[in-house]
Amino acid sequence: MSDTALILLPLLVLLLVLGYWLSHRAEHRQLKASKQADTEIVQRCLDLLQALQRHRGLGAQLDADSVAQRNALAQQLDELWLNWPGASLLLPPLQQHWPQLRRKPADFDAHCRLIEALLEVIELLEDRLYRQDHFRIRGLGEACRSLEDLARLRGLATRAANYERCPAGLQMQLRFLCNRLLDQEQDPPLLALIERLQSDLIEPAQVRLTPAECFALLTPLIEQRLQGIRLSLD
Repeated sequence: MSDTALILLPLLVLLLVLGYWLSHRAEHRQLKASKQADTEIVQRCLDLLQALQRHRGLGAQLDADSVAQRNALAQQLDELWLNWPGASLLLPPLQQHWPQLRRKPADFDAHCRLIEALLEVIELLEDRLYRQDHFRIRGLGEACRSLEDLARLRGLATRAANYERCPAGLQMQLRFLCNRLLDQEQDPPLLALIERLQSDLIEPAQVRLTPAECFALLTPLIEQRLQGIRLSLD
């Protein structure tokens, strides 16, 4: 082997190794950027879920502070729908329902239908990202549905608090949600919260909580659970 060949061979090997390293580095950066973009879409879904749940919870409240909060949430939702980054998730059909819901904030069932559709989108997104290895753990959809049980409980409780005594229909729905939440877990803060609702709202002959008090009672635990879901994405 000539001296020239002896010099060129290590150089060729070095160039091949360098090319592989650069290619691998570029692929890693692209994968990281793709995962980051997908995580941001999930976070935006959670933003929508949070705002819709709060908007629903405030829908039956007529005091000035609640109305102001609800109007601020409506503006936030306008921006979330307008600037939605995940066109591939086919959210426009959901977005079409928002203007009517904005005009009828007390429509509890319409809120629930829109939130249910959003939960289905989150579950489809989780499945897609897991198959692409962008998520290493499962459970996002399940956690969001558990959160929705708690948020729906808040929405129903604020409505029941508008009456002197909890109406039979609302009473049945509240009991069902309380039992379902307790079947899922025995978390002390949740137990204390449900006991308070049962003693001061669901069962007594006269309701002892205002709508604003019900909203304030449940919101911290809901926000805490949502923050836990957000942190799990990181």
